[in-house]
Amino acid sequence: MSDAKPRPTRKYGQNFLAEPRLAAKLVELFAPGPDDVVVEIGPGRGALTRGLAEKAGRFVALEIDPRLIDGVKEILAPFPNAEVHLADALEIDWDALSAHLGGPLRVVGNLPYNVGTPIVRRLIASDAVLDTQVVLQLEVAERLLAEPGTKDYGPLSIVAALRCEREKLRVIKPGSFTPAPKVTSCALRLRRLAAPPLAAEEVGRFEYWAFSGFAQRRKTLANNIERHRTLIEQFLVSCGLPANARGERLTPNQWLTLADAMTMGEVALDV
Repeated sequence: MSDAKPRPTRKYGQNFLAEPRLAAKLVELFAPGPDDVVVEIGPGRGALTRGLAEKAGRFVALEIDPRLIDGVKEILAPFPNAEVHLADALEIDWDALSAHLGGPLRVVGNLPYNVGTPIVRRLIASDAVLDTQVVLQLEVAERLLAEPGTKDYGPLSIVAALRCEREKLRVIKPGSFTPAPKVTSCALRLRRLAAPPLAAEEVGRFEYWAFSGFAQRRKTLANNIERHRTLIEQFLVSCGLPANARGERLTPNQWLTLADAMTMGEVALDV
């Protein structure tokens, strides 16, 4: 790779991993194999790229910054199984990419902090993605891992629980990156459940109800979704909860049952 390395830019939220031993550990934790189709989001300067490409059956790097493409191509030159594309992970059709590459996708990457959450939401919602290992802001990782009744529990936690097995791998200090971010990071693994209770095609509808229920966290669930107050209060009581409970009291599966009931209520109102 050329010695002339493009400087990180705020435009793409770049904080490049700059600790080789940590990069090697992240590749080891991801454990790509010869039968895997691996997609790396944002290879940047290639801290993970070589280790991933030399072990994966097929490897595709998606890089949004055109200044970095040649450097990634240089890293991947020895690997006929590997390629790099100029692409925005927020616009990728993961189902179409999986069909094109001929198999389920294993996705890995150090995600930009400013778009990490929407990228993960789209990955979780796709049945084409077998598993995901990403480095995110610790605060976002904690929301993905949060359990009912905790301050971090919310729509992101609920959807993740209904779609994936979740595992916190390790906390990463700011000094592991260049430039050093102002936040602590976390490596996280999300593996799609074999039979997710929440179907991929239902994620959008479910998220509507979940985000509505947490629109104002200090409000009760019935106050946040006023038009279904009676249904919500009856459901909460049937779960052994107070009628004025907040959204964080419900488990992911209870949320799924309630969302289905509210959807049916909407259909009934339209008739």
